[in-house]
Amino acid sequence: MSNPITAWIKSGMETYKDREDWMTERVSENSINSQKLVDERHGPFKPHNVYQSESRARVNFRPNAAISSLAGSEKGNAKSFRAVRAYQSDFAKRRDEILTDIAKNG
Repeated sequence: MSNPITAWIKSGMETYKDREDWMTERVSENSINSQKLVDERHGPFKPHNVYQSESRARVNFRPNAAISSLAGSEKGNAKSFRAVRAYQSDFAKRRDEILTDIAKNG
C-alpha cells in the first residue's frame, strides 16, 4: 500500500523521455523561426520604402501647446500623458460635484 499523495505527485511528474522530446521540439521550432527571420530579412517581401522607416525611439516629438494661455501648465502640452491626467482629474472633480448635487437635490 503506497502513500496516495506520493502516487498523485508521481502521476503528474514528467519522465526523462518527455523532457527530451519537449527539448527536441523546442530546438526544432527555434531553428524554423530563426530561418523565417533570415528569409524575411533577405526575401522579396519587404514593404515599400522600408529603408525610410524611422528607427529612433522618440520620433519627431515636439511638445505643442494646445492653447497659448495653457503654455507652461500641465494641460499645455497637447501630446502628453500629463495633459490627459490633468483633464481626467478635472473631469473626475466635475463628476463628483454633479453626483453630490444630485444626491442633495434629488
